Amino acid sequence: MTTKRQLTLHFDTEVAAAIEVEAKKRGLNLSRAANDALRRALIDEAGEALADTVKARLDRLDKRDAARARELALIKEMLLLFVRVWFEYSGSLPDDDPDASANADVQFQGFLDMLAEQTG
Repeated sequence: MTTKRQLTLHFDTEVAAAIEVEAKKRGLNLSRAANDALRRALIDEAGEALADTVKARLDRLDKRDAARARELALIKEMLLLFVRVWFEYSGSLPDDDPDASANADVQFQGFLDMLAEQTG
């Protein structure tokens, strides 16, 4: 049950006329029409404004997240390229190493397999 509070309000002529038109159009008394109009203006629209603000902030966070994902993908590609080049141009492995005869592609694939095992 809602409690009602009586207030005495003084409206500009244009506002009072608009409330009367709204009341007639919707079949309400003036008090109910004014209450509904004020509720929409002060409460409902404030909630919508808050929702719009939250949506805008979430959109901004989503864009930041996408930008960070792109940056991480670039860093990953740079690191993998570095490792591949390092395998290609580093000196040969010691003769007692079982992978000494492996070329750079085989060494790089071995590196990727080892990386997948550790992260998986």
